[in-house]
Amino acid sequence: MKLSVISITYNNYEGLLKTLEGFKQAAHADIELLVVDGGSKDQTPSFLASQTFIKQWVSEPDKGIYNAMNKGLLMASGDYVWFLNAGDYVEHWSSVEAVLKAIEKGPDVLYAETMMVDAAGKHLGTRSSVTTQTLPQALSWRSLRMGMTVCHQSFVIKRSLAQTYDESLRYVADIDWMIRCLKTCQQIVLLPGIIANFTVDG
Repeated sequence: MKLSVISITYNNYEGLLKTLEGFKQAAHADIELLVVDGGSKDQTPSFLASQTFIKQWVSEPDKGIYNAMNKGLLMASGDYVWFLNAGDYVEHWSSVEAVLKAIEKGPDVLYAETMMVDAAGKHLGTRSSVTTQTLPQALSWRSLRMGMTVCHQSFVIKRSLAQTYDESLRYVADIDWMIRCLKTCQQIVLLPGIIANFTVDG
C-alpha cells in the first residue's frame, strides 16, 4: 500500500520544514511526498529544488488553496492520500507507522484525533477538547451536519474515492469535500489516538 502525503504551501518555508521533518524516514516506507507551492517568494522554491526525498513538487501561482489541493490529488499515485499542509505535522514517526499499518487492511477512510498546537509547538489540547466539534466514534457524512468534526490533517482516504474540491465554494469547500468523499465510502475506521498536529495560526 502506497501513501501519498500532500503538502500545500505558500510563503511558509519554516512551516513546510516542520511538516516534512516528520517524514525523514519516508524513504524506508511506501510513502510518496508531494508539495504544491503557490509560487512562494521565500526560500521554498530553492529548497524544493535541492531535495531528493520529495517525489514531486510544483511551484507556480494557483487560484487558491483548493485549487492547489486539486493539483496535489492529480499528482498523487498512492493508494491513499493524506493532506498535511505546511505547518501541520506528525509529532512522532510512530503515528505514520500506525497509519501505514491501518491501511494495510484496506479501509475506505481512516480518521483520528488531532492535537491543536501554537506556533511554538505548545500543545493546546485535542480538537475535541478545545473546540465545539467532538470526534465521532462512528463517522459518516451525516456526522458533519453541524460542522467539521474531523480535521483534514487526520483524515486519510483511498485515492480512488477522493473527490476533487469544488473551487467555487470559497469558504466551505473543505466540509463539502469531506461530505462528498464520505458518501462514497463504506468502511470508515477510527484510529485510536492522535496522528497529526494542527498549527492554529498556520
